[in-house]
Amino acid sequence: MENMEVIQEKKNNYKSIGWLIIILSVVSIFYFEIYKVWKGENSLTTQSAFLLMLICLIVGEIISIKTKAFVPSMFVSAILFVLGFWTFFPKNILQLGGVAPNLPTFLVMLMVVHLGTMLNIQELINQWRTVLVTLGGMLGILIAILTVGSLILGVDTAAIAAPPLTGGFVAALMMQGAAGDNQHLFILAMAVYVLQGFIGYPLTSLCLKKEGKDLIKKYREGTLKLDNDSTSNSKNKNIKKYKWDLFEKIPTKYQSDFTNIFTMVVLVVLSGYLEIISAGYISKFVWALILGVFAAALGFIEPQILIKSRSMGFVYTIIMMFVFSQLNSITPETLVLLLKDFAILIVLATLGIAIVSIPLGRFLGWSTAMSFAIGLGSLAGGFPASYVLSVEAAKVVSETEEEYKIVEENILPKTLVSGFVSATSGSVFIAGAVLAFFFK
Repeated sequence: MENMEVIQEKKNNYKSIGWLIIILSVVSIFYFEIYKVWKGENSLTTQSAFLLMLICLIVGEIISIKTKAFVPSMFVSAILFVLGFWTFFPKNILQLGGVAPNLPTFLVMLMVVHLGTMLNIQELINQWRTVLVTLGGMLGILIAILTVGSLILGVDTAAIAAPPLTGGFVAALMMQGAAGDNQHLFILAMAVYVLQGFIGYPLTSLCLKKEGKDLIKKYREGTLKLDNDSTSNSKNKNIKKYKWDLFEKIPTKYQSDFTNIFTMVVLVVLSGYLEIISAGYISKFVWALILGVFAAALGFIEPQILIKSRSMGFVYTIIMMFVFSQLNSITPETLVLLLKDFAILIVLATLGIAIVSIPLGRFLGWSTAMSFAIGLGSLAGGFPASYVLSVEAAKVVSETEEEYKIVEENILPKTLVSGFVSATSGSVFIAGAVLAFFFK
């Protein structure tokens, strides 16, 4: 017994030493990389610049996790970057951190190919009502923003803001490219995407809780039963992939991170050719998504290829750093103007969703709450918010495990598909169309 106490005491001492090292490291970084740089006595090195940007991203994630995604990580990280640029971040912190100016766009193309490989065509067919209502909500956003929004804010502002409001991070990046030298539009394209969750999250949560209560009421009355054989209520079960193997697979012994990245880059190069062939009317981003979908279905490329190549974390990190580094020109005056524009845009987008998705969902046999929740999938930003909000709603309204399952299996597949249709794929097509019609 004494030996166990001695061992435990040694472990505690080791942990104390570990915490002391961590504290000293944090204090040293703060003093040399923040305070001294702020005072003008030091300049950032490549590793220090990369580290500071990474800290901003991590803090955003921690706060998002603590608030159960109610406060979006992108919102927190954006604030930290803006404050950094207002104090001690150099304007070229991204390049100083070792990221070449043309690298992020290439990495976004890889990301789009990856998203295409994740598209499960059979699941979209099974959830055809969800697809229709989601597309209806996105159509409502476009109609409201491009008509009323154009009259209030101007055509360019409305066109830049509409695709990101349909839920897509990639769409926001695409519209930033269309903004050119107009810094207000450049920042607005990402700002509407970053901020829309503050409206999308609570509204979606309210609708899902209302739907959950109605489902439990039907379950208690005996008019709705739990499907014990359902595969939709288990996030760990894989939905069958329907693949037609047109291409010979690379032999296992030759498969590597290099070959996985190679297949992605081939599709990226081809998407550039196809953009030229289509005279720019179909964006290379849209072609990359389409090629990713069919290349995975035909066996040319592995599903979730960025994860298979062990590149996802790095690619996503660089893209996020690129996004927030573009906030280097924002000023307090610009921020006020952005918030005014956003307030108008988000009200119009929400009304557009309600006007189209609710009647369409009701026509297809859904409740008002479920129809509106699926339409709001665009503003909720897709996965992981779609999963988190659905699970939280099921937990809040349920009193037993059976009730939780009945709610989850009825709303989770719909919200996941809705998020994918809007945030992952649909918004890319919309951005490509807007680019072709408004900015060609």
